[in-house]
Amino acid sequence: MRTETVITHVKCDICGKSNDKGFSVYRKRVAVLEIGSINEYGHFHKDISKNIVTKQLDLCKTCDDMANDRIIKSTSGMFTEKVYYSFQDVGEVSE
Repeated sequence: MRTETVITHVKCDICGKSNDKGFSVYRKRVAVLEIGSINEYGHFHKDISKNIVTKQLDLCKTCDDMANDRIIKSTSGMFTEKVYYSFQDVGEVSE
């Protein structure tokens, strides 16, 4: 009899902790603020015309708890599909 074993490696989209190091990672639908993009030279271009969108992210327990109280912001890379997620600090909130 032939058996196959499939191993999945899931990392938290915000902090990078992975499930193969003993951290629980869950898929959760959260609100994400798109704040801009990084060009091919590494310079950040702010885009204030973006809205808050709902996305499904893989989050560890710590980031999952913080996502209930804080804003998740995303920055995309130009010419790539790479997106960087982090939490927005209170001082960064503009009026």
